[in-house]
Formats: sequence, C-alpha cells, structure tokens
Amino acid sequence: MSGWTRQARILGICWRAAFASEVEYRLNFLSNVALSTFWLLWAAAGASVYFRFTGAVAGWTHAEVLVVIGLFFALNGLRQALLQPNLERMTEYVRQGTLDFLLTKPFDAQLLVSLRHLRVNNLLDPVLGLVLTAVGVGLSGRGVSVAPLAAFLLLLVCAMLLMYALTLALMALAVLLVAADELDRVGFAFVELSRFPVDLYRNPVQTVLTVVPVAFLTTYPAAALLGRLDAYLLLLSPAVAAGAVVLATLAWRRSLRSYAGASA
Repeated sequence: MSGWTRQARILGICWRAAFASEVEYRLNFLSNVALSTFWLLWAAAGASVYFRFTGAVAGWTHAEVLVVIGLFFALNGLRQALLQPNLERMTEYVRQGTLDFLLTKPFDAQLLVSLRHLRVNNLLDPVLGLVLTAVGVGLSGRGVSVAPLAAFLLLLVCAMLLMYALTLALMALAVLLVAADELDRVGFAFVELSRFPVDLYRNPVQTVLTVVPVAFLTTYPAAALLGRLDAYLLLLSPAVAAGAVVLATLAWRRSLRSYAGASA
C-alpha cells in the first residue's frame, strides 16, 4: 500500500468515526440543515434588493449574483465542515502538548492536524449552496456546455485549495503565537468577502480583493460557469492555488522548526 493510499485510508477512518459520533444527535443535524436553508434563502432574497430598480449591477444580473452567493455558501460550508474544526483545535494542541504527540505519529503531520476532524452538521451546506448555484444558472437563461462546466470544476478545486492554504497558514501562525484562539475569524472574514462578485466593490477594494485573492473563491468560478471568464484566468487560477499551498506548507514546516514543544 502506497504512502498516499495509507494516509487517505487513515483519514477515512477518522472521518467515519466523527460521522458515527455526531449522527447520534440527529436533532442537531436536522436543526442545522433547517437553519442553513433559512440563511441561504434569506441571502438570496436579500440580494434582490440591489436589483429592485435595475436589471444589472456592475455587469451582474440578479440570477448571476445568485450563482456567486450559492458558491459562497458551498465553500463556507466546506470550511465549517472540514477546516474550521481542525483550526479551532490548534491552540489546544500547542498548549496541552497534543501537537508533540501528533508529530510522533507515523503519518504526515500536516494532513493529520489540518484534516483529522470533521463537523458532520455542516456537510449538507455545500450541497445547498450548489443547488442555489444551479438555480441561478437556470434563471440566468445561459445554457451550460461541457467547456464552461469543466472550467468551473477546475476553478472550484482551486478555490478549495486556496481555503486550505489559508487554514494551514493560520495553523502555522497558531504554533508561533500559542494564544491564537480567534484565528478562525480571519478565515471566515476571507471567505465572507467573497459573498458577492468582486466587481460590485469599488476600487481600490476591488483590486485588493483580486490580489489577495478573494476573487478566485467565487467570482471567477461563477464567471466560468456562466461562460464569461477571461481565458487567461483559467490558466492563472491553478498557478495561484498551487503557489498558495506551497507557501502555506513552507510556513507550516518553518513553524515546526521553531516549535520547542509544550514542555519548553
């Protein structure tokens, strides 16, 4: 069994254990689904206010903005289900010495620390978000062919890698600062800025959100799905995502080199 296959198998065991533990409280899961559905519908209805007296804002129609909002809910749901529960435990790992224990495991410490835990209550959020995205595409009147769909899927993977890179970088910061309980707020703020297309922001904010790169989370994937993405961005997005993951991994490894252990 190869190293990657073995690590994927162990992560699968961890996720199955988390799923088995949380589904015992089915009422919590159902109430979270109801709450998520409410906030999704509320956001979709709230966006209609901007289009009460106009058909488009900054070149985006109401239906097209719904595509972006749906992607925001999908990505934020993924962050809450997979990334947030691991980031929240990072400070505890450092303070209590759990990180020392995890580093001695015959498993890639980066994957174990960043992907070990799963919050089942938020697993349906990405599905709800993608449903709204599909509704937005349908209302826009744009047909979806193979090429735009393939571009969308590629950029969606890039967006997920960017979120992972940010989370890993925040984990590295938690190792260095120790007392960093509120780092998840940074991750949420990063994703929250992608709730609407970056074109709706004025400059210099729009430029900043493109460079940071918030625009790669929802605006560009939505534009790809709607067939309005510039071709060069299709090539740039994978490079940005790969570069972010490499830099975050280097930051993580550097933080471990300066980590002296809980007993220090």
